[in-house]
Amino acid sequence: MNTIHSLKITILCVLSSFLLNAQNSCKETLSLFAENVKTKQFAEASPQLKSLRENCAKFSYAIYAYGEKVLEHELKQASDKKQAASKLIQLYKDRLEFFPEKTKKGSFLPKIGALLMKYKIGTIPAQYKWFDDAFTQDKEHFRNPLHLYHYFELYYEMYQSGTHGISLEKLIEKHETIKEKLAVEEKRTPKNKAAIEKLTNNMNVLIEKEATCETLIPMFQKKLPSNRTNVDWLRKAAGQLDAKGCKEDALFIEMVEAIDAAEPNAKSKFYLYQIHLRKGNSAKAQKYLEAYLTLETDGAKKAAFLNKEGKKAEKKGQKSKARSFYLRAAKAHPTSGRAYLNLARLYGSSANECGTDDFTKRAIYWKAAETARKAGNIDSSVKSEANGLAKTYMQSAPSKADIFDRTFKGGEKIPMKCWVGGTVTVPKL
Repeated sequence: MNTIHSLKITILCVLSSFLLNAQNSCKETLSLFAENVKTKQFAEASPQLKSLRENCAKFSYAIYAYGEKVLEHELKQASDKKQAASKLIQLYKDRLEFFPEKTKKGSFLPKIGALLMKYKIGTIPAQYKWFDDAFTQDKEHFRNPLHLYHYFELYYEMYQSGTHGISLEKLIEKHETIKEKLAVEEKRTPKNKAAIEKLTNNMNVLIEKEATCETLIPMFQKKLPSNRTNVDWLRKAAGQLDAKGCKEDALFIEMVEAIDAAEPNAKSKFYLYQIHLRKGNSAKAQKYLEAYLTLETDGAKKAAFLNKEGKKAEKKGQKSKARSFYLRAAKAHPTSGRAYLNLARLYGSSANECGTDDFTKRAIYWKAAETARKAGNIDSSVKSEANGLAKTYMQSAPSKADIFDRTFKGGEKIPMKCWVGGTVTVPKL
């Protein structure tokens, strides 16, 4: 028994000694190898890399980190590029297998795919799978913009072949997914902005060859009934139609209305107002306009729009409609005097419309001056302009002598028998 026990101890000691010697040998070789790589002594490093991978494959991930530099150098110098690329690919595969915790799939799987592409190794689907695995398994670390472009480029080639069951809709979805990822990478690394924009444009060129109004409209028409409440799908589909200049098609309008029905907001109402106004659907345009004005919570934005609409109505000679817009603008943004200035000018342009003689025609200037002064009183930013306008209108209004000649004492009411309506009060002498 003692003999057997002693033998076991001896064997364990020998094994321990062997393992220790092996580890020391791996450590020494790795140290020499690393130094050669750092000093770019690749000829000396190459056999050391071979020995390390054969005898110390799991010793340290540094074997693969430094080994990548050696094999990249060999690839540049090689006459047989495919063979050299295959060696580098195998190094990546070994690193993924032996040191997965220090090897991000999102970074290394696309490296393999890119080498297969560049040196035309394997089929397109086989090349594509490396990129797809990276994107589905480790999207976070799939950050190389060129590799992301290759991911789409290969998918596009598979689509074009017509033998892989890839529909136009799937191609569009892939395009949108990768474009979104490129946008994320652009924000993460702004210094790559120009390069990423170029790659995105290249992707757009490829998709534009396939996605036209003629191909998109019937495709989305079939999908719309089952996606009428799917806002994400609706937004992407409508975005595609918009990008391709298909906005005038009834399907685009139907999609926007479906988005609005699912998630009504001021922006969607305003957009639909513009669409129907452009299409000449005045009743629908008015409906969406009123909905927008109800939902818009930004008073300044609402007032700016109403003032703009008032100006449009003025140019068409629709003065009563213009006044309505200006008054609503004043109500929407009570601290802004711009609407009252617009209204003052509207009154001031109507002298020949609202009286039966020179005196009653010019009486409207009092109303114009009063409205201008109101603008200056509520908004200091327009006070100077408002005061100047009021002064001009008062100079055009009936003078004190004109009032005296009419035997008025002030306070009398002069009816405005025109679009203005109501009366104007004669100022006191």
